[in-house]
Amino acid sequence: MKYSADVLIVGGGIIGCAIAYFLRKQGVDVIILEKGEIGAQASSAAAGLLAPIRPLAQQDPFKALQLAGLARFSSFVKELEAARGINVGYEQTGTLRLLPAEKIGPAKTWAEEWRRIGYDIEVLGPKEASACEPFLYAGVHGALSIADEAQVVPVQLVQAFSQAALNLGARLYPHTEVVALQRAETENRITGVWTAQKELLSCKQLIIAAGAWSARCGTWLGFTIPVRPVRGELLAFQQPSPPIRHIIFDEGIIDEDFYIAPKPNGTLVVGATKAEVGFDTSVSSEGTLHLLKVATQLLPVLAHSSPLRMWAGLRPKTPDSRPLLGPIPSWKNVIIASGHGGFGILLSIITGETIAELVTTWQVPEIIRPFVPKENRINDQ
Repeated sequence: MKYSADVLIVGGGIIGCAIAYFLRKQGVDVIILEKGEIGAQASSAAAGLLAPIRPLAQQDPFKALQLAGLARFSSFVKELEAARGINVGYEQTGTLRLLPAEKIGPAKTWAEEWRRIGYDIEVLGPKEASACEPFLYAGVHGALSIADEAQVVPVQLVQAFSQAALNLGARLYPHTEVVALQRAETENRITGVWTAQKELLSCKQLIIAAGAWSARCGTWLGFTIPVRPVRGELLAFQQPSPPIRHIIFDEGIIDEDFYIAPKPNGTLVVGATKAEVGFDTSVSSEGTLHLLKVATQLLPVLAHSSPLRMWAGLRPKTPDSRPLLGPIPSWKNVIIASGHGGFGILLSIITGETIAELVTTWQVPEIIRPFVPKENRINDQ
């Protein structure tokens, strides 16, 4: 075990592994410290959707970051898969976003605006929506078809990033929990971390990428990191025959947080609930019944099936639902990359690239400037 590096990353999920990969591409010596298994928390529990284009949503800095994240996948996946020979399951399946009657008119105007900037978006009537997905419920009013949206298999994506980083010389230490920080005597600078094994690892820069567990690191720094866990529960069903081909979103029919995603292994992933229950990752009967109810209402064919699997993960959420990306105020060498909520997979590549650029230049890339933590950015904790 090596006990020093240019950069220590606390957290071995998709964000930490992506940052490590891009740092190694720049020749930066890096170690990841993960208290459990690499990628075993929210990264592996995610559905892997690359689908940020919400109907009627307006452009803002967060939407711009999401769209940039989506664009990077189509061009970057081949590089990552070639680096370690792992298929990440990238598929541009497109989405079908089911609309209530009152949203169809406004959606036509909105879709035209997005087509003008280059997106492949079409408003479908009832017959067209049913032709796209014959198992949709009777009485569907219409839908938005967005061909640009895609998905990956999260477990395979984390594995590809972690193995590619290792291949370039990064060191990944699972089951190595950070329990304290060592600071310089004369300035606000972190010089190392202490682990639960009572080992000291030294560093020149520290990156906090601990997802829902990031707030604890803030207590060591005397800075509030307002990231809290939000449990999301998911189910998996066997695909019907003929199979569902698109990712299906409910945009106000029953539950606007609901989706159904076809996966390469012949299953449908159904999600997701949202519950603030601390760090509890158990699957609740209430959450399961809710997902079953909505799934069978939108796709009645699923009423004849039973879930193959049920699981839950913890999304790292901030009060304003925007990530924290950049230097921690008052500290000369501490960076945070956390609070991605349900967009960690989508934002993994662009987060890795921009944080690596920040580490090597100490200049904040323009696209993440709105997400740099500030003492007064978030008042609600």
